[in-house]
Amino acid sequence: MADDKPTMRITTPTDLAGAVPHMVGYQPGNNQIAILGFHGPDYIGAAVHTWTATLGDGPAHAAEVTDHITRAFGDRANSYLAIGYGPEGPDRALLFQDAFTQQTETRAQAWAVDNDRLRVFTPGRGWSPEADLEDTAGTEYSMVTGAQPVATREELARHYEPVSEDQQAHLDPETAQRFATMAPTAQYEWASRALTEGAESKTGLSDEHVAVIAHAVATSVHIRDNLLADVIGDSIKADRLVDVFRRCDDARRPGMADLAGAAQFITRGSTVAIEAITRHTTGELGRMADQAASLGLDPQPLIDSIARDELRQRLTAADRQHYRSHVASHSPLLPNPDPRAPTRPAPDTGQQTRAHPWAGMDR
Repeated sequence: MADDKPTMRITTPTDLAGAVPHMVGYQPGNNQIAILGFHGPDYIGAAVHTWTATLGDGPAHAAEVTDHITRAFGDRANSYLAIGYGPEGPDRALLFQDAFTQQTETRAQAWAVDNDRLRVFTPGRGWSPEADLEDTAGTEYSMVTGAQPVATREELARHYEPVSEDQQAHLDPETAQRFATMAPTAQYEWASRALTEGAESKTGLSDEHVAVIAHAVATSVHIRDNLLADVIGDSIKADRLVDVFRRCDDARRPGMADLAGAAQFITRGSTVAIEAITRHTTGELGRMADQAASLGLDPQPLIDSIARDELRQRLTAADRQHYRSHVASHSPLLPNPDPRAPTRPAPDTGQQTRAHPWAGMDR
């Protein structure tokens, strides 16, 4: 599923510039710069930076942002395109072109867009005449995906807000009771299967899928970590977890914000999405994902550190603890009604310390 995302066929500079809103999800404004990363002819991803009057010296600021962007792309990109928007777009695009040239060995180009008209900078020749943007590739992409870019970054962020209470997904009481008695591994397998089914379905997740995943994540941090491992390399599953975050009940939303935000980070999702989602978390995992994304950190070192075998072993250990607790709570010898009779010690459930949410990820 991870390789099934639609692509755009770009043939001209005006077509590429016209497709940028579809790539980032919204129309960049006059105070923004879009940085597109490429590896050879292949488009890798985009970052959009907002340039405000309080940012100080232009070259120094462009150099700082360039450092964040190149760290985020890592070795995946070997060339960059800076597109400045609005009347100040040409000057800002050239600042970024200079910053990329000075900091990296990659090629960098500078373009500018104002009032839906494109200019291209060529060293030694300067800026080209203006040309009208084309929207052929972007329109085709929207027809395939059903997703249209919105007007502003703020409007895009609102798309990640939770649904109203009457639209939230809940498990029916009987299923919830049965789910609660299951061992952690069984809960994880049910939730993982629900996530896979939702990723493979054109209609997405059912209400039961949403509720099962949310219940599982709230039950155990080990289930959460194993589901995060399931998302590696699969942006469709990561997007389905965003859907779970939006549609689950209020009590389980903070835990889902943790998982959905981290999943977006490791699949190189939108920083707009990560920021909007992690506003709702009370855990450290989501906050770390938001901070890492805002700093432009490459998620690959974290991805490489995730040890699936160890995560499953932790689930197995949680199963043993669950079993011991179940046996103790159902033993006919507990509680002992006769204080004179010898007592049977309760099984040792052990102590688990988790100083850090990435613990268990073998970083």
